[in-house]
Amino acid sequence: MDRRFRQIGIVSLVIACTAWSAFAQDESSTAGRGTVYTLSECVTIALAGSPSLAISEANTDIARHGVRQAWGAFLPDFSVSRTWNKSERTDFDVAQTDPGVIQLPTTDPLITVPWQTQFPNGLIADQTTNSSYQDYGMSSNWNLFSGFSKFGGLKSSRNDLHASEASQAYSRQLVIQNVVVAFVKLLRDERLLEVKRDAEELAQRELEKSETYHRIGSAAKSDVLQAKVRLEQTRLDVIRARNAAEQSFAELAHSMNRPLANRFDVDPSLMESGLDIAHLETLFDEALTNRQDLHSREYQVEARKGDVTSAGANLLPRIDLFARYSRYENESPFRFGAQKSDNFSYGYQVNWNVFDRFQTLSSRSQAKARQRIAEYNLDQAMLDVQLEVRQLYNAQVEARERVSLARETIINAEEELRLAQERFRVGAGTMLDRITAQVNLATARGEEVSALADFVVVSMQIDRAIGRSLDGLLEQ
Repeated sequence: MDRRFRQIGIVSLVIACTAWSAFAQDESSTAGRGTVYTLSECVTIALAGSPSLAISEANTDIARHGVRQAWGAFLPDFSVSRTWNKSERTDFDVAQTDPGVIQLPTTDPLITVPWQTQFPNGLIADQTTNSSYQDYGMSSNWNLFSGFSKFGGLKSSRNDLHASEASQAYSRQLVIQNVVVAFVKLLRDERLLEVKRDAEELAQRELEKSETYHRIGSAAKSDVLQAKVRLEQTRLDVIRARNAAEQSFAELAHSMNRPLANRFDVDPSLMESGLDIAHLETLFDEALTNRQDLHSREYQVEARKGDVTSAGANLLPRIDLFARYSRYENESPFRFGAQKSDNFSYGYQVNWNVFDRFQTLSSRSQAKARQRIAEYNLDQAMLDVQLEVRQLYNAQVEARERVSLARETIINAEEELRLAQERFRVGAGTMLDRITAQVNLATARGEEVSALADFVVVSMQIDRAIGRSLDGLLEQ
C-alpha cells in the first residue's frame, strides 16, 4: 500500500508540474500582446509581400511587352551604320625608278607616297603606304504583307495579356482566401481554447464540491478521485488547445508572408456573420459567368487561334519595301572610282516560298492541335468549377445544420449538467453522471465553435469559387 501511495504521489507531482509549466508558458506567450489585427490588415500585408502574386504580376508584364512587340511588327525598321578604319600596307622588294619620291598611278596626281628608304636607280626596297576609309549608311525595311502573320501575332499577344490579367486577378483572390482560412482557423482555435479553459474551471469547481461533500460524509473517496482525474484531463485538453492555437497563428503568419512575426491578437468579429445560403443553380450560373480562371482559359483559346493564323503565314507571298543610303570616303591610293561617293537605292521585294518541305503545313497543324487542347482545358475547367461549387455548397449546408444542432445540444447539455449536479447533491446520482454531463457540455460548445468556423470558411470559399471579389474584406 505504501508503494502504491508513493506511485500515486509521484504521478500527481508530475501532473502538477506539467500543469504549472503549461500555465507559465501560457502566461509568457500572452505577455507583450495587445496589438489587434483585423482581417483587412492581415490581407493587406499578405498582398503586399506575396511571392505568388508577384510572379503573376511579372507574367502580366511579360505579356504586356509581348503586345507592344506585336504592334511593332507593323512598323518599318530603321538602322544607321558607320565604319572607319586606318590601314598600313607594306610592299616588299619594290623596284625603284626615282631615288626620292615615287609617283604611283592614282586617280589623284597630287597624292604621292614617301619612301621608307631611298636608293639609287635600279635598286629595290620595301614600300609602305598609309590609307584610311570611312563610310556612313542608313537603311529601312518595311514589310507590307507577310501572310497575315502580324495580325495573328497581335491577336495572340493581346489575348495572352488578357489571360495573364485574369490569372493575376484569380491569384489575388486565392491569396485573400488563404489568409481568411488561416484567420478563421486561429479564431476557432482561440475560442476552443476558451471552451477548454471554461471546462477546466468547471472541473475545478466540481472537485471542490466533491471534496466538501466528502468531508461532510455525503460523497465517497472515489468521487473525489474521479473529479481529480476529470480536472487533470481538462488541463491536458487546455495544453492541446493552446498548442493548436499557436500552430494556427504560425499558419496565419505564413499566409501573410511573415513566418517570424511576433504574436498578435485578431479581431473576432468575423465569426459573428449570418448563416444565409444562396440557391445552388444561382451559384452555378454566377461561377461560369464571373470566375477569373475560366476567363483566362477563354482568352487562351483565342490566343491559340491567333497562333494558327501566324503559323500559316508562309503559305502566302511576302512583300517588302526597302530604302538605303550610304556615303563613303576612301583615301587609299589603290581605290577604284572617286575618293568620295554617295549611294541611294530603294525598291521592293516579293518572296514566295512555294515548297518548304512541309514545314508550314506541319506548324499550322501543330498550332491547331494546341488550340484544341486549350478548348479541352476550358471544358474541363468548367466541369471542375461546377463540381467544386457543389462540394462547397454541400459543406456550407452541413456546417449550418451543425451550428443549429450544436446550439440545441448546448441547451440540452446545460440542463443535463444541472440535473446531474442536483441528483448528486441529494444522493440520487453519481460522480460519473456529473463528469459525463461536463464532457457533453464541453463537446457541444466546441462543436458549435468548429461548425461556425467551418461555415465562415466555406462561405468565403464559395465567394471565391463563383467569382465574387474578396477585395471587399479590405474595407472592413
